[in-house]
Amino acid sequence: MEGQEWLDFVMGNAAVVLGHGHPNIIEAVNQAMRLGLGAGVESELSIQAAEAFLSCVPTAEQVRFTNTGTEAAIHALHLARVVTGRQGLAKMEGAYHGWWDDVNVSTWSDLTKAGPAERPVALPGGPGLRPSPDITILPFNNLEAAREILTAKKEEIAALFIEPVLIDIGFIEPEPGYLEGLRKLTSELGILLVFDELLTGFRLGPGGAQGKYGVTPDLSLWSKGLANGFPVAALAGRREIMERSAPGAGNAPFVGTFNGFRPALAACLTALELQKDGTVAANLHRRTEELKREFNALAQAAGIAAQLHGGGGHVQPYFTDVTVRDYRSAATTDVKQYRAWADHLGANHLIVASGPLLHSAFSAAHGDQDFERFLELTRQAFALQGELHA
Repeated sequence: MEGQEWLDFVMGNAAVVLGHGHPNIIEAVNQAMRLGLGAGVESELSIQAAEAFLSCVPTAEQVRFTNTGTEAAIHALHLARVVTGRQGLAKMEGAYHGWWDDVNVSTWSDLTKAGPAERPVALPGGPGLRPSPDITILPFNNLEAAREILTAKKEEIAALFIEPVLIDIGFIEPEPGYLEGLRKLTSELGILLVFDELLTGFRLGPGGAQGKYGVTPDLSLWSKGLANGFPVAALAGRREIMERSAPGAGNAPFVGTFNGFRPALAACLTALELQKDGTVAANLHRRTEELKREFNALAQAAGIAAQLHGGGGHVQPYFTDVTVRDYRSAATTDVKQYRAWADHLGANHLIVASGPLLHSAFSAAHGDQDFERFLELTRQAFALQGELHA
């Protein structure tokens, strides 16, 4: 409301990594707008942004820009189908890759309908969606299940999409050897490995999760922190695959009137320049680790089963004493406790994610007082919960 100050711990679903209204970004966008918006034909700015991206993400050989992460996902699957000659897609239970029917599957599943944990059932992400019958769902952090399921369908599956860290349901890291095992397995089966770096990109490091964990996918999707909240996304990957996106017989054309939209690319180029040395990501990680320690200490002192997960400025508490390693363990979080915590913070003008299986985030612009406020309101919320259960 007008005249009120709010502390933002959502930050445009983590897209605003440098802080709202960063002056360098705004100036670059204003300059691009003064030169004309441009549409339908890419400019020299596209080349500059691509070069800046590839210098940050050396594991990728080529990159192309589009407008949203969903569009990047669509293009990635189209390319995978052209390259492999297969139609199927495999993805992780609980992962969100956009609003398109074929990828918005088994995202926040109703577990009463989701089947066994080792063989999840593919469920539409919501009413009105009609996913392809060629969709296969895997449990996260279960390499043996992935090996059995993918091997049985190796002649059908074109690509495996994976958030290398499951962030749309909070923050769940891959267990040691998991991503490496998937890389080896998909290579053996001729399945393209596609990393969804929409949320991991630039917050976990300039090179994303693939740089952090040392695992190189065939293709990867990028957005969010790519342009500090301006609408731009990217598809990057191996040269021989990316070249199949050019117009021509037998290819999967990567087209769109607003691909390469100059104001967004100006924001992208400036944001990449500000993040390329890794200082922003390193500071976000340090701050996150500090916040996790303090939050978890408050929960323990209050006798509340709660654990804050996070990295790179992403943070989300799970109100459970279960080890959170996949969607189903994350879903054990106590919804009422989460809402009581979030409501108390919101009543005191601090915004966090509205639901227990979403994700909150802070930016490089957040400072000591902001984190102290977050922790003090958390302490108050825990004390109120203790009083209710006394």
